[in-house]
Amino acid sequence: MIRNYVKIALRQLRSNPLFSFLNILGLTVGLAVSTFIALYVWHEFHYDRHHPFAGRTYRLLSVSKYGGDEFMMAGLHESFATAIKQQIPEAEEVVRLSDGFGDVVLQSDEKHRFKEENIGIAESPALSVLGLRLLSGNPKTALSEPGRIVLTRALAEKYFGNQYPIGRPLVYDKHYTLTVSGVLDDLPTNSVLQFNALVSLSSMPTLGPNAQNIYKSAGFLTHYLVLRPGANIARVEAKLKKVNAGIQFVDISANYVLEAMPTLHLDSRMAPKTARQSLYILLTVALVILALAVINYVSLTTARATKRAREVGVRKAVGGQRNELIGQFFTESFLTTTLAFVLSLGVLQALFPWANQALDLHMDNRVLQQGPYWGLLLTLWLGCSLLAGSYPALLLSRFRPQEVLKGTMSSGRSGAAVRRVFTTMQFATSIGLLICSIVLYTQMRFLRTKNLGINRSQVVAMKIDAEMATQFPALRDEVRQWAGPENVAVSNTALFTNNISTWFMKTEKTKKQVMVNVLAVDKTFFKMMGIRWLYAPVGWDQKPVTNELTVFNQTLMKEAGIKGNPLHQAPPFKDVKTAGVVADFHVRSLHGPVSPMQLSVVSDTSKAVVARGGFLLVRLNPHTDVSKSLEKLKALYDASKPAVPFDYYFLDDAYDKLYAKEQQLMRLFNGFTGLTLLVASLGLLGLITFSVEARTKEIGIRKVLGASVPGIVTLLSKDFLKLVVLSMLIASPVAWYAMDKWLQAFEYKVAIQWWMFALAGGSAMLIAGLTVSFQSIKAALMNPVKSLRSD
Repeated sequence: MIRNYVKIALRQLRSNPLFSFLNILGLTVGLAVSTFIALYVWHEFHYDRHHPFAGRTYRLLSVSKYGGDEFMMAGLHESFATAIKQQIPEAEEVVRLSDGFGDVVLQSDEKHRFKEENIGIAESPALSVLGLRLLSGNPKTALSEPGRIVLTRALAEKYFGNQYPIGRPLVYDKHYTLTVSGVLDDLPTNSVLQFNALVSLSSMPTLGPNAQNIYKSAGFLTHYLVLRPGANIARVEAKLKKVNAGIQFVDISANYVLEAMPTLHLDSRMAPKTARQSLYILLTVALVILALAVINYVSLTTARATKRAREVGVRKAVGGQRNELIGQFFTESFLTTTLAFVLSLGVLQALFPWANQALDLHMDNRVLQQGPYWGLLLTLWLGCSLLAGSYPALLLSRFRPQEVLKGTMSSGRSGAAVRRVFTTMQFATSIGLLICSIVLYTQMRFLRTKNLGINRSQVVAMKIDAEMATQFPALRDEVRQWAGPENVAVSNTALFTNNISTWFMKTEKTKKQVMVNVLAVDKTFFKMMGIRWLYAPVGWDQKPVTNELTVFNQTLMKEAGIKGNPLHQAPPFKDVKTAGVVADFHVRSLHGPVSPMQLSVVSDTSKAVVARGGFLLVRLNPHTDVSKSLEKLKALYDASKPAVPFDYYFLDDAYDKLYAKEQQLMRLFNGFTGLTLLVASLGLLGLITFSVEARTKEIGIRKVLGASVPGIVTLLSKDFLKLVVLSMLIASPVAWYAMDKWLQAFEYKVAIQWWMFALAGGSAMLIAGLTVSFQSIKAALMNPVKSLRSD
């Protein structure tokens, strides 16, 4: 019997090529998109579950109150681990890791010298406790001694090619020779632990004065505690507060929180608040797109119900049972969804690398090989088959043979109300997503074009290493001669990054503790970057800066309770003289307000601004060839015999990276909106095609009686276009509410305006109109003689 079901199902697919194509294409798109989103969401929800002791491994987080604000920090002093082991018996093991100290130059020989990021610091137990597998080397000794470094496979190949790397020297930070003691397997992408190499913790005192100072007095290590089975988390946290080790900030009394390792990615107190919410949104979108594809199948199948009514009537008249008919229609559904499922897997495999890169999702192909994920996909396929087949099977199998064979059954009207509801749902979803996409685009455009109080356009920031302090004045003068003195400035800080120094300071007047962004710049910085003075230092335009000046922004003045001319009042902080006040400008994202800021203006002859590294800011001519300009800057840089390779970034690019998550969300919404409109249009095309088929004779009679082509097109189109208008009325308030909530995350945001809804509705109306008109015009132009003969 199953064999007969399959034969009949295949015959139905071949006899109705257009409807079969629309059904399979709609389901393929829906399944491909939903499986890709399911893959991403599964990847995000399964962070750090692969570690051997993941179920009882916790990250230690310090939480403090400072100036009324909560300050969280994962970095603790290296002595903290020893104290924990001595004072807390519930801690079976304590592992210390650090992300490192920014970019580091590594060199294996003269031809292989590169600046690398994510060079971490770790101690020996980290490899076994965190399940970091070595391809080469002994995991027990790889990080046990000073002077050891473990490389990832990619970095080992980069520096040593096909040569065996174990035991070979690698120069760290230009001066310090380390020995390669291990090669790590590729790290899983769904882990918070991401690094290119690990240096043994015991090497820190041997890596120069800066590393020694950090090791002795700074909180730089993330501590992971492996607790004994059955340990009480709250009791351990209470004991941690009594541990006396490491450094403490003045006026800070820290509490300690343990965060389970699998929760760090989404639920940590340091994670973005919207991380989990974004995944739920994506999951909802995936289910919606899949539901729309299933709705398409149901709508088209039930729309053609009367075409198969006679088949059902005859089969029932000769003894066919309803359960047999249900089995037949379910077989057709399973066959269609199986074909679509296989095609969707092919699409997923083909487009996975491109989509992963385009959307910046950071997944690797290993995710496609996970057993639980394939179980999820099979469940998705089975559920889709059941949902797509249930309603058509029950509807078609209930036809009464006497009504069908007598011809008393209504033609083309069965389930019409359900199909109208389905079409409305499809376009309401499409219009809702289109509104969201328009708001997202408008907000991102607003962020890119808003006046930040600082002109970042065409500014390239050249990295100056601390060891280049002696060569720096000559290099700066060479660059000034090439670009023009007014187009060159200096800063000790990478603007529009998370590396801006923050100090905790108490104001003299209000006794308020504030978090202050601190920068060191030269005099040219203000004019070149377009920063406006509210109160310029005395003689600013008449004489050069010979002694360091301290300048504040207006937000800091407000926090300090200083009104009027601050140059004639007491300074905001003790022992700090106010030389001038600038208008607020942003050096961070617009998610939050302008931070209180202190700028130290150094003299032009001072090397202090780059004593710990800094940046030479160069504004390029808008009409210049950027690649040639960078080549010239590199040539000037290399001529100064630098200690590190040429490195730079553009302020515009750094600013855009501050909104990487929003850009990612916008790209996802744009893609999903397009696919949703495609699925909805496919369904609409199928329904209008069926409507034309069902009314072929009516159209012919109307043409014989004098109906015009526009009149027939209007007749066939108006009911569908009414549904699109209704869809817009349903989608608009839902989309407004969702986008209003999303915009609350920004301190500076656009207003949701009427034209956004009009544009989304008009676009959907245009697409629906074109879809409907395609078949309507074709039907209206048909020869009425052929139309009347067709029945």
